[in-house]
Amino acid sequence: MIKHLFKLIWKRRKSNSLMMTEIFFSFLILFAVCSLGVYNYQNYMAPSGLETNNVWVAFINFNASNDTVKVQYKELVSQQLKQYPEVESFSYTSSNAPFTFSTMSNSFAYNKKTVSSDVITVEPDFPKAMSMTIAQGRWFTKADMAGNFVPVVITKHLAKDLLGTEDAVGKIFGGGEEAEKSKKMKVVGVVDYYKHKSDFQELDNSLFRPSEKWDDTMVLKVKPGSGAEVEAKIVRELTRLGKDWTIEIQQMDGMKANRNNLVLVPVIILLIICSFLVFNVALGMFGVLFQTINRRKQEIGVRRAMGATKGAILWHFIGETAVIATFGLILGLFFAVQFPLLNVFDIEASVYLIGMLLAVIFIYVLVGICAFYPSRQASVLQPAVVLHEE
Repeated sequence: MIKHLFKLIWKRRKSNSLMMTEIFFSFLILFAVCSLGVYNYQNYMAPSGLETNNVWVAFINFNASNDTVKVQYKELVSQQLKQYPEVESFSYTSSNAPFTFSTMSNSFAYNKKTVSSDVITVEPDFPKAMSMTIAQGRWFTKADMAGNFVPVVITKHLAKDLLGTEDAVGKIFGGGEEAEKSKKMKVVGVVDYYKHKSDFQELDNSLFRPSEKWDDTMVLKVKPGSGAEVEAKIVRELTRLGKDWTIEIQQMDGMKANRNNLVLVPVIILLIICSFLVFNVALGMFGVLFQTINRRKQEIGVRRAMGATKGAILWHFIGETAVIATFGLILGLFFAVQFPLLNVFDIEASVYLIGMLLAVIFIYVLVGICAFYPSRQASVLQPAVVLHEE
């Protein structure tokens, strides 16, 4: 049966090559979309390591002439915030607070190995404000800042990247190219996760170190139910503390939604384009199969006259289409398998492998749907009618 199918396909190789080409390009498009979908889904399902509910971000511009004055202003704001019962905790942080569009990174060296990492400067109350959990060790305190080393907390991903299998807590390392000039850093704690760019962010390196004098961004954990009225009161009363101060407060849930949309919108657009292209391919494949079967009525009539059943005719044409699809998929898989082999985009091979599997399944389902109706029409042809017409 299979040998017979190959012979029939080879005799019609010119017409079948068009279908193989359509399946080849359809597979590549589906492979790209499926891989992107799997990649974003896996990232989305990974824990974020922080909580955004009832968290606000305050962007403060003190218009201070020097850092000494800014330190005084920051302390003044801290004292004022402690008077609000709606504010449970707060912490100054660098401008790259969670879900902002600011980034700050540096390279770090340990045992001649150098890796890059996001750097976030924060105060000791930052994990309380963001509901973060320490997996190993502890968070740094103000007492740690007076030591010979800069106390830091790192993510598990950075610990594995920089320190390998060694226990991270207590390790001392330098700041990459500036290691000889800068103060050495000592790990006092490790957190499992810190997804601060979007829910679709892959797990990455992050390092937390004590807040700097110039940090003027703040995260505030407020009580549930605190709304625009509380926000307006805080802004109004804080701006009265200093001359020419400007303060803007945003809710972190809204900031996270905006960052998520930046990832989702392109994916949705790509999915719509892919669906349109695949739909057109399916229509073309359906038409080609209908035309092919109409041209082969005499063959169908002879086979029915020789005793072929309706089921045999039906599965013959479905099987023939599946074999043609297999040739197109083999060619597509040859190109797709290069992505995990060459580690394209530095993405785990499992993402590409799942994308290939989903694309193959979708192609076979699509081919089966397109081939079923024309094949069913062929199976119900009566041999006497067909041969008489021929």
